[in-house]
Amino acid sequence: MCLIFIGYYSIICGQSLSGQKELNEAFNVLIKHFKDEEDQRLDFFRKINSTVDSTDYLFKPPVLWKSGTNLSNVNKENTFTVEISDDPIIFKVKEIVLENPYGNDFPVSYSVIYKDRLISLFEQGHFVCHSIPSMQRDLSFEEKINTKEFQYHWIINNKLVGFSEGQYYYLDSNDKWLKYKEEFPLIDQPKLFEDDSYIAFCDCEGEWGGTVYFYNKATQRIFFTEATCATTVYKKEGKYYILSELAHIMGRSALKEIANPDQLTPISLDEIRKHPRGKEVNAIGYSDKSNASRNVFNLYEIGLVSTFNYEGRTIYLTDLYRLDRMFLAEIDNNTVKIVNPLFNSSIVAHYPVTTLYPNGILINMAYYRIGRYREVTCMIIKDDQIIKLNWNKQYQ
Repeated sequence: MCLIFIGYYSIICGQSLSGQKELNEAFNVLIKHFKDEEDQRLDFFRKINSTVDSTDYLFKPPVLWKSGTNLSNVNKENTFTVEISDDPIIFKVKEIVLENPYGNDFPVSYSVIYKDRLISLFEQGHFVCHSIPSMQRDLSFEEKINTKEFQYHWIINNKLVGFSEGQYYYLDSNDKWLKYKEEFPLIDQPKLFEDDSYIAFCDCEGEWGGTVYFYNKATQRIFFTEATCATTVYKKEGKYYILSELAHIMGRSALKEIANPDQLTPISLDEIRKHPRGKEVNAIGYSDKSNASRNVFNLYEIGLVSTFNYEGRTIYLTDLYRLDRMFLAEIDNNTVKIVNPLFNSSIVAHYPVTTLYPNGILINMAYYRIGRYREVTCMIIKDDQIIKLNWNKQYQ
């Protein structure tokens, strides 16, 4: 049992686990941050209208925050409240700075997990490997696989695949690079999702929209729809779900359901590659008129950066922009319930990609102002541990 008291808030958590004291302390810090922000908001209302009873603007417990409280009437139909969950999750969290041994730049492609190692690729075409969860360099494995210079890498069909001088190679069971002869639609961008039927990837044009693509492995045809901008694709009960998020102006997050990707609008790979990425033009996704997808929800003033399943619970890595905090939460109708405060800080997460591996979850994140599309930080979720990894220095 845990009791959290701060101001007039009282949170009771029905757990008695190791690490509960640390979790309570972390929640106290987070709740104080919410309360401080509320005090600033009330001060603002007092300044613009001294005759208003400021108590009318207080959030009523257990509500810590509510969207749509700004003066405009934009998106009032999609408001939500934020509370502390009465069923929190205890994670052991730690943050590590990893050094790039080849310089101060960032990985040229998003890191992947392969054989309990984090495999990262740098400008010189060389891999750097860290064992999970110790995050110690595996120099022996690096020596084995750094026999070619690569420009990009992925996990495809459970194989480590690299792109080198116009050719794909895969690492065989003897840790030797062989030519990968199967068709693959990507050259210089991350894979978003893969199962036996499809490979999903995306484009993000920021405020001009985003597109998610489904490459049918059997037919080699590609289908698309709008997703601004896709962060996670997962499959549940035979259907595909696309979580998307954009931190523009007030921010927006959406979840879309697709029963059959083959019923979306088709497109060729040549058409995709001709589209100017990052040139302030409308995304291809807006031209999908198939009506083969369904919106599950649209929320404003919040960033759902990632979603994953943890012990049967759907968890969201949640960025509350106006509060400058990122935490883990569940969504119950229009209530965001915080299950873990994480690092009690704001974490920059541009172009995030979430990948579920047999031995853990990896969330890759860029920071456009520093590394543009390159990975600046990533998170590994393994069992009850969350490890945030930063390249070269700590980033929030």
